[in-house]
Amino acid sequence: MYLRRRIQPNEAGMTLVELLAVLVLISLVTGIIWTTMSISMKHNKVETSKLQLQQEANLIITKLQNIHRENDCYLLTVDDDLMEISPCSNKVKPSREIISNDYTYKVEVEGAKIGTRIFEVLPKNKDLIFKSLIVETKHVPNSKDSYLTVNVPTTISRYKNIKEDGNETN
Repeated sequence: MYLRRRIQPNEAGMTLVELLAVLVLISLVTGIIWTTMSISMKHNKVETSKLQLQQEANLIITKLQNIHRENDCYLLTVDDDLMEISPCSNKVKPSREIISNDYTYKVEVEGAKIGTRIFEVLPKNKDLIFKSLIVETKHVPNSKDSYLTVNVPTTISRYKNIKEDGNETN
């Protein structure tokens, strides 16, 4: 009689097998969530780098447009890791303005020899036409590529005043 009381069919509690099954399920769900979060964080870093690169290219173009519209002559110097502007004439106090120096730069300007690093620009005479303006990162963490590149071919021009007879004025 004592044994019958001890083993009852309605016993509350969990067996060791049920406990192990719950732990395995929790481990699987946690592993899936962890993997998903890890992949999304890596993807977010790469996309953030791409966005910053595009914004840097847009900033360079905007600065060049402003300088192109305000000056009669300037020198655009492009090194691997620096873009800068300086005035052409000796009359003006030499002032160099660094446009950008956080990335690697490569440019190809229409009418210039390939490999040219210093461009004399005369905005009154002609537009500044970039066949390619390449801005690239030096290194992207957690990316399958070691660097990212943005190529922005663009034309930078001045506003032109037109007389009533259709001819341009300076």
